[in-house]
Amino acid sequence: MRPLKKNFVRWELTCSASDKQKIHIFGRGYVKQLSQPLIPPLVPVILAMITGILAGNASSPSNLLLAVMFFGLLAAVFFTGYSSQKFFVFCICFLAGVWSGYQSYQMHFPHLSPGHVSRFYNDPGITLSGRIVSFSRQYPYKNRVVLDCRKIVTTDADGNAFAIAATGRVYVNIYGKKGSLPGFNDHIECPGPIRPIRNFGNPGAFDYQTFLKRQGIFGAVHTGAGKITLVPAENLFVFTRWMQGLEKTRNQFYHFIMTRLNHQDAAHILAALVTGKKQQMPTRIRDRFSQAGASHLLAISGLHLGILSIIFYNFFNWMLSGFSRLLISARARKIAGMLTLVPLCVYALFCGFSPSTQRAFIMISIFMVAFLGEKQNHPINILAGAGILILMADPGSLFSISFQLSFSAVLFIILGLGVVARYQWLHIPLIPKFLTSICIVTVLAGLGTFPLIARYFNMVSLVQIPANLLLVPVIGFICLPLGLVSLLFWPVFPGISAVLLTMAAKLVSFCLSFVAWLTGFPFAWSHLPSLSVYDVVAIYAVMGAGFYLLSVKKTKPVIIVCTAIITIVCVHGIQELTKTRVLGHMSITILDVGQGNAALIQTIEGKNILVDGGGFSGGSSFDTGRHIVAPFLWQQRIMALDAVILTHPDTDHMNGLVFILENFKVGALVKNADKSFRKGYARIMAACRNRQIPVFIPDCTQNKMIYDQTQFDFFQCESVQPGLDFNDNSLVFKLKLKAFYMLFPGDIMETREELLARTVQQHPGAKILLAPHHGSNTSSTKFFLDKVHPESVIISCGFNNRYGFPHPDILDRYRQKGIHIFRTDTHGAVTITSSGNGYTIVTHKGG
Repeated sequence: MRPLKKNFVRWELTCSASDKQKIHIFGRGYVKQLSQPLIPPLVPVILAMITGILAGNASSPSNLLLAVMFFGLLAAVFFTGYSSQKFFVFCICFLAGVWSGYQSYQMHFPHLSPGHVSRFYNDPGITLSGRIVSFSRQYPYKNRVVLDCRKIVTTDADGNAFAIAATGRVYVNIYGKKGSLPGFNDHIECPGPIRPIRNFGNPGAFDYQTFLKRQGIFGAVHTGAGKITLVPAENLFVFTRWMQGLEKTRNQFYHFIMTRLNHQDAAHILAALVTGKKQQMPTRIRDRFSQAGASHLLAISGLHLGILSIIFYNFFNWMLSGFSRLLISARARKIAGMLTLVPLCVYALFCGFSPSTQRAFIMISIFMVAFLGEKQNHPINILAGAGILILMADPGSLFSISFQLSFSAVLFIILGLGVVARYQWLHIPLIPKFLTSICIVTVLAGLGTFPLIARYFNMVSLVQIPANLLLVPVIGFICLPLGLVSLLFWPVFPGISAVLLTMAAKLVSFCLSFVAWLTGFPFAWSHLPSLSVYDVVAIYAVMGAGFYLLSVKKTKPVIIVCTAIITIVCVHGIQELTKTRVLGHMSITILDVGQGNAALIQTIEGKNILVDGGGFSGGSSFDTGRHIVAPFLWQQRIMALDAVILTHPDTDHMNGLVFILENFKVGALVKNADKSFRKGYARIMAACRNRQIPVFIPDCTQNKMIYDQTQFDFFQCESVQPGLDFNDNSLVFKLKLKAFYMLFPGDIMETREELLARTVQQHPGAKILLAPHHGSNTSSTKFFLDKVHPESVIISCGFNNRYGFPHPDILDRYRQKGIHIFRTDTHGAVTITSSGNGYTIVTHKGG
């Protein structure tokens, strides 16, 4: 008897039309193994598009065509070297690169019409009219919508009103609850002014202005709910009315969840899962999930849509399998796949159809169509196809963090599962296989996103696997479906809906307790210094070399090259992490934190001292410590501070220090004797107690900090008297390095200035002065300036702040005395460097 040939197989197919009817099909024959191309054909195309988009971003109006054509040609020549059909792929790549580059250029350097909203910045006399093109986003103190402007009413020189056809989109921030708030596709009129989008001018800061420009948003309007006028609209399309009803249902069900569950932490998570509304979720919940490596569960993403696609597909397939004709013809699974996309699309729209949700829906739709096509196709080719469609629709998606995280995670899952399949590591029973698969997918997704998370969020979780091993099945496969079923019952049977929500909330509460316990271990998570682009590329090169070694035949040259890449990158990384910072000079950076103060002092001895942390008062939820100061420290690769100095407990100096003291290793907190009833002060002192940070209050005897050559002299003795307010009680100190002196006066005003100038035995003179009280007219008196006699003054203030700082009279006073003026609102961050004699001042925005 002859042995069977290599590709000769016997097979049996059993189809179950029902529990009582089974159809058995037997056969045997040859199976042809189709070869896969070394590089999937769509990969060169998407790489050419990425190159073109990057070229368009880096271009300027003077070199657009040259840059785009050069990079498009370079991409085409490079990537088509691996293709047998070189000329065809060359043409496709070249066209894709040039077209993408042009679209990218148009996005970053758009042509602005005479009526564009950017031409009416800071004009208080205008009225905007347009259509809302987004679902409302509800924050604790405001609602935000995107307005597509159609008309602007303004006045001419004679005071006559006239209308101009307008273009461009703006954020409209609505404060208060008076009347009915506008929603999707409503036509509204609201008063100006339009405020320009501005970045905080700090090195390495997030470019919020460009981020919004890529979305077509060019300004922001702040107004009260009572000042908005709804304009009746006629002849609305059926889809528009349906979308308005969908938004109304979404808002009502969100309030139903929050009310029924008494605004518990679990309610916020369930509302985010079902409705996509997470703007009011407490920051501590987000932080916990980030520390556990499970923050992807809180945002509607590919994971949620993927889980729902599995549930819907299996449900429809089970329903259609009851029809034997559909089952035998194999149409049941195809129809089930197409039906799956319908509820998936409705859910995506119901959740607001954010850009990340749109990308996830496109990606899953492409994978579903490829799956139903029953054709052999490389998963990376499918992923590239999804990327091409997304970049064609929105080239700015390439710069989106969610786009980069999603595609890197899916790419690594595809590559990793290919390695697992190659070595047949999952030939185990069903339940262990399911749990092992979750672990493997979690590890692969974590590897794929680690460099990007470290670069953008400065965090790494070491408990990601055990966290996702529980959270993904419970929250994804149980709580999310329970929430959606509750939504279906809610209009007719609200009692049943409430019961289902309560069941889901108990599971979510258990998950929250598990996350809190897991992240409570000292080794569970850690912040990281910011990674540069080179670092990210190097890490991906190492992981790519590792995958390549595991995936292909290991020839000697392959092993040598991959090993060399891994060794070089690892050695460089160790050197970067272990090298000590030796500046050879002192550096002082006055950060741009808006209307507030924050400064980093890096001494010649390598010590890091933070002075104040900025902060916003009132109802603002913006955390300067989290979003400005900490990213700057991480960019400087600073993970620990030798001291933090709080000049006085006012919000614009204090609030940003809460995050710093809670997340950085701090040697000591230096403050004055004042206490405050404000929440920020209570959290600062609680952080010092919990993290055992010593508190140093300078007085008449202990009033110096000395680091070899650098000295801090605190003036908190004779110049402080009973009855002074928080501002006048500010902790004043002079920084010394040899012949260099700089005075930090906090927010002192005229009374304290006079006391300081008259009573301090040691002369308060300095070459550089940080302007007292942000340049207000209650400070910087002539007597005080004569005593200090600074050569340069730095004013830390917010752009167009409501206090009018710096006061014009004070600016004139500085100029009359020949003092050089630097301002954070116009110059951005100001950096002073000195080796102890002369000094240099450089601003972030030039000068």
